[in-house]
Amino acid sequence: MSRIQSAIEARRRTGRVAFIPFLTAVFPDRPTTVRAAVALAEAGADVLEIGIPFSDPLADGPVIQRGSEVALRGETTPERAL
Repeated sequence: MSRIQSAIEARRRTGRVAFIPFLTAVFPDRPTTVRAAVALAEAGADVLEIGIPFSDPLADGPVIQRGSEVALRGETTPERAL
């Protein structure tokens, strides 16, 4: 079982759902992404999903699409995001 599956199962056993927030990497900038990730972990996130911005995230919806656009305008690359 993966660590993600383990986190979800641990919550399920207690009758709760896992808290799995999503952040777009380097949105609006790298320091803010890091601060937000730490704050979410401290707030009890079970899993943190950090998305690599890309040029055509239409299926992700308007909020994530806008975050990707802003991050890419800031010259974000997959390497910088990682």
